Amino acid sequence: MLHRCVPLLTLAILSGCTMTPQQEHDQTMLAINTMEDRVNFQLATMIKQIDDQQTSIAKLEKELTTVSKQLGQTNAAMRLAQASAAPTKPQPIPTETESDPRVAHGKVILGEEEWVWLDSVKSFFKARVDTGATTSSLSATDIQIFERDGKEWARFHLNHTNDEVPEDAGIIEAPVVRWVKIRQASTEEPVRRPVIDVWVKLGQLHEKTQFTLADRTQMTYPVLLGREFFKDIALVDVGKKFVQGMDEQQAQQVQKN
Repeated sequence: MLHRCVPLLTLAILSGCTMTPQQEHDQTMLAINTMEDRVNFQLATMIKQIDDQQTSIAKLEKELTTVSKQLGQTNAAMRLAQASAAPTKPQPIPTETESDPRVAHGKVILGEEEWVWLDSVKSFFKARVDTGATTSSLSATDIQIFERDGKEWARFHLNHTNDEVPEDAGIIEAPVVRWVKIRQASTEEPVRRPVIDVWVKLGQLHEKTQFTLADRTQMTYPVLLGREFFKDIALVDVGKKFVQGMDEQQAQQVQKN
């Protein structure tokens, strides 16, 4: 009996040994196939998600294009409406000053000699335009310095030997704004002179400027205009005279007086 069981047991063991590698192979292949199926499924899922995302992006781009187009049309319509509602800007009408020989590049042209109107005495005086002088000068005689309200004032007689200027042009009183020292060729010591403010009208210019008071009766011009009067507002052409002329209304007033 034992001799019969031994061969059967041996056969069973051998049979079990020959089946184990096959089973392992089958299990390995099954695992590989299962993993491959899982990878393919995940890949297919990712591809579908990418396709869905691309579809969504294409849809958004299309919507953005439509919105941009509508926005551009809206802006164009708004600009058109504003242009229609806004008042038409009138075209500038050329004025005589653009071709006025007394004006150039927005500045007044002054000749070497000009007529100036002094508000203090309401009269015209012949003035020399001097680009070499800084401060203007006014012919004054009998200068008297006195005090008024705690300030220095000057009283002087405005006249000149020139026949074109009245011999007695009046007495002027004005506060002294400062003093200057002038060195003359005839004297070694500088001369101290008062400076006052005077309103002057010359063509289109009507400015308050400072004048040094000096006896100019031996000079040709009772008034000298320095750079402080015309700088930045006028151009000087020394080859011309009386470019600005006289104001007609003021000239008529002088004639009546």
